[in-house]
Amino acid sequence: MVERPGLQAMIEPVVLFVDDEPAILRAIKRLFRQSPFRILTADGSTDALLILQETPVSVVVSDYSMPDRTGAELLAMVREICPGTVRMILSGNNDQEATIDAINQGAVSRFLTKPWDDHSLLREIDAAVKIWQSRIYIDTHKALLNQAALIRFMDSTQLRQTPTRSVVVVIAVRNLEGLQQNLGVEGLFRFLTVLAPTYEHLVECQMLALLDNQHFCGILDLSDTDHNASSAIQLLLNAFPANPVVNQQEHRIEYDVGYVEVGPHDADGLRLVRNAQLAMQNARNEQSNTVVVYDERMNATRGRQSKLEAGLNSALRKEEFTLYYQPKIALSTHSLHGAEALIRWNSEGIGGVSPTEFIPLTERSGLIIDIGEWVINEAILQWTTWFPDSLSGPAISVNISPRQLKDPKFLQRLESTLHTHPIQPSLLELEITESMMVDDMDRIVEVLKEVRNLGVKLSIDDFGTGYSSLSYLSRLPVDTIKIDRSFILPMLESTEKLTLVRNLITLGHDLGMQLVAEGVENREQLDVLGEFGCDVIQGYYFSPPVAAAEFIAETSNILTQRTLGNCLLSANSG
Repeated sequence: MVERPGLQAMIEPVVLFVDDEPAILRAIKRLFRQSPFRILTADGSTDALLILQETPVSVVVSDYSMPDRTGAELLAMVREICPGTVRMILSGNNDQEATIDAINQGAVSRFLTKPWDDHSLLREIDAAVKIWQSRIYIDTHKALLNQAALIRFMDSTQLRQTPTRSVVVVIAVRNLEGLQQNLGVEGLFRFLTVLAPTYEHLVECQMLALLDNQHFCGILDLSDTDHNASSAIQLLLNAFPANPVVNQQEHRIEYDVGYVEVGPHDADGLRLVRNAQLAMQNARNEQSNTVVVYDERMNATRGRQSKLEAGLNSALRKEEFTLYYQPKIALSTHSLHGAEALIRWNSEGIGGVSPTEFIPLTERSGLIIDIGEWVINEAILQWTTWFPDSLSGPAISVNISPRQLKDPKFLQRLESTLHTHPIQPSLLELEITESMMVDDMDRIVEVLKEVRNLGVKLSIDDFGTGYSSLSYLSRLPVDTIKIDRSFILPMLESTEKLTLVRNLITLGHDLGMQLVAEGVENREQLDVLGEFGCDVIQGYYFSPPVAAAEFIAETSNILTQRTLGNCLLSANSG
């Protein structure tokens, strides 16, 4: 590895020789004068333990017979306080029997004899350093640490003795579930190892580790730079490859990043990592591609999340979920085009919880698989109650999460649902978001084609906020595009924003798709969208999402009061 000052120098190989004979220590220093390792010496076990408290040591080589305690006793203590350190005895032959006993007890890994052969001792220490490196590095060439080694370093006083302009940063790779399905657990681990920057590109990130096969964790030393934490983290992210190739397929990689500042009294490395992970999770929840710094209030938020997660585990069994329905109005026929089913959660112990708060938790936990299946079944059951004989009537729309779409049993579950309920498949519409297409688009397109083969309609939700392009849209087997409310709400503010909405509608029609505008709140927006040829309108101008018991009456009022026509909703209110 290339030598470099800073935090990384503190995990360079350090070999500590312990002996109560000064002549022995002087000879050791002469022998290792040209060594690539940092050599420390101690004249007894007390001095050695003080050094170990201050410095992460790679290899300890101790004499056996010393006044205060034996080498075996010292190395047994080293095993407890520095479990990753390689422990060796360098002593006379008369100590061999006692040292073999220490080896059998696991306190010592090797026994070397005095007088030593210089070349043999150099080889032994080199081999010991390689063993130490295998214990702390996932990849030695990249200086990619494992989690245990990083935590041990942060627990030592070395980090706190550096200038306080240090931060611990956690970087989570998005959409790992899809990669793991393709590569397997071991393949994903190898991919993340390859994804890590090389040692030469770490720049301010003097240490980088791979945590639990999912997250990277780094320590950034800002003391000798003009960078703030955010700019230094961006330099680190720039060192990661943007579009790595996996199985001959290019993947767009994105990250969620959180960090915590290291204070002079931060002695708990695991707590530092957990706090940085909390900040990272907040960044993931915000979905805004921002770097989030840890704040103590996040612990309270995490406490609430833990309570929500515990409640979600039993919410389905306790029947705490309900569906609300927001109508969609067809402008050309002045009639009900359909509705979107939206899940609501009223927890027995917490009360009402916003979908924006609990849906991400179901995604992370995997509960979205079963909950999403319940939503589809419940929505279809309700819809066939309202429209029992309809073959070409209004359609019911259900949002599908990325986790559901990547579930190997998703198609089987969907087909079973269609066979269970008397609904025409074309009256069920699954809404997917653009962001789903970022990871492994080829596989997802194949799944969507299978959905279409079942006769189910597909819609792109939040269109315009993701990664839209003509080539991207032309590949997707979708029927409908929903223009995101972030385009609709401000469209009357300027000619440019009006033109953008009109172009989106024209683009969708050119591709043979139906256009739905969501977030319509006033008559002026409605009139403009009608002029632009938008097909379907959804928003508070007509109705907010309402409970099933209110939907029929609310929709009838909409079609009458909003003067879209005299068409009455024919439906079975039962």
